[in-house]
Amino acid sequence: MLFIPVSLSLWCLSGCGEAEPGAPAAPAGVSSGLGGSGAAAPNLPMGAGGSGSVVGVAPGAAGSGPEAPPSVSGIAGGVASGGASNPSSASGGASQSGGTGGMPPVVLVSAPVFENCPAWPTATSNQNVGSTLEVSGTFDGGLRRFVGTGDLGSGDQDEGQDPLFTLSNGATLRNVILGSPAADGIHCEGSCTLENVWWEDVGEDAATFEGASGDTRVSIDCGGARAAADKVLQHNGGGTVVVRRFIVETFGKLYRSCGNCDDSFERHVELNDIIGRAPGTSLVGINENFGDTATLANIFLQDPTRSITVCERYQGNSNGDEPIRVGAGPDPLHCLYREPGDVTYVSQ
Repeated sequence: MLFIPVSLSLWCLSGCGEAEPGAPAAPAGVSSGLGGSGAAAPNLPMGAGGSGSVVGVAPGAAGSGPEAPPSVSGIAGGVASGGASNPSSASGGASQSGGTGGMPPVVLVSAPVFENCPAWPTATSNQNVGSTLEVSGTFDGGLRRFVGTGDLGSGDQDEGQDPLFTLSNGATLRNVILGSPAADGIHCEGSCTLENVWWEDVGEDAATFEGASGDTRVSIDCGGARAAADKVLQHNGGGTVVVRRFIVETFGKLYRSCGNCDDSFERHVELNDIIGRAPGTSLVGINENFGDTATLANIFLQDPTRSITVCERYQGNSNGDEPIRVGAGPDPLHCLYREPGDVTYVSQ
């Protein structure tokens, strides 16, 4: 990850000038290729429309040229000086259970800006959705805003709502804005890809992953979610969810591995280049007795009171009881990250 510093100096907490021994270099983000032979519109950074289909919606216009190869993203961010430490902790910042303690996290002036991923894009038009849209192949929404109506228009948090979109195994959804109400957002029946997808007001959940195979892989690159009273990403099936370049604001949990579903799976999540803005409860909740893991890097939190827990561990079950929280913070088996190191606090 490349940072372009503003004209402020890094706040030296101790031993300035030397990198932490053995610390790995942060991976550079990779943006999706731009479709078409002409210049991309500012709000359409992802590849143009594909050959897939969506029931009830005309596909977006396809690009006339081949998709360009992936490009390396740069991230611009400011560096803070003179930040005050958290008075409630002797180390300058509150540590979570299982944390490493020691030097408080570095505080930057602002969160990074993800290259080729404009935050909170403006919708090109609105489209009402009265029944679930079924997607196969690749569907490009052209940054239209999709809004639930009728049975999908209650706008509440009730469990069991139908989604606005259902993606078949292997489907890709890109350049879509989910407005309000959004019902139960997006359901993936197996492996799926979400590119440049934004939730303006999360309904029941933003996205739910149901693929039962351990080989199921969900990729989310460039997107964000706001106003989630509970969960944003709900992982009910098996496999791995990979989330990159994602912004979450005013939320309960960014990711939750189901802790009381009828069928139990080993699940894995990888978070990289994530911006979380309080209020929020936790970024990740996983079940250690199921063998779940969460790997986190390049996490940026705007959380002045340090109220967001980065990673929580639970004792899951398959009988529907409320899972028991057994710990939080980094550990060598399940919550795989360093704090400080992989988590940075920002002022805006």
